[in-house]
Amino acid sequence: MKHAALLTSALIAMQSMAVAKAGEETVKLKAVSGHELVTGRCAVCHSLDYIEMNAAVMDQAGWERTVRKMIDRFGAPISDEEAKQIVQYLGSQYSR
Repeated sequence: MKHAALLTSALIAMQSMAVAKAGEETVKLKAVSGHELVTGRCAVCHSLDYIEMNAAVMDQAGWERTVRKMIDRFGAPISDEEAKQIVQYLGSQYSR
């Protein structure tokens, strides 16, 4: 359990140190419930612009499949409870 708390702290710290690449604007997601969790977990591995780019073709089920893929195939450090919250946020804010 201690390891999980340390990992979570490290991920949050990494997220706050993220720097935009030259010529790129920082993507700001909609600031509603779930925003910080999505930013903290997703930006560790990729740019948040993927969320906005995919919103036009995604629905709740699509986001669920995508989050599950990030966990299962790419080893995203996201708990089941966090995954539910992330899918809820993406489904309500970034779906067609």
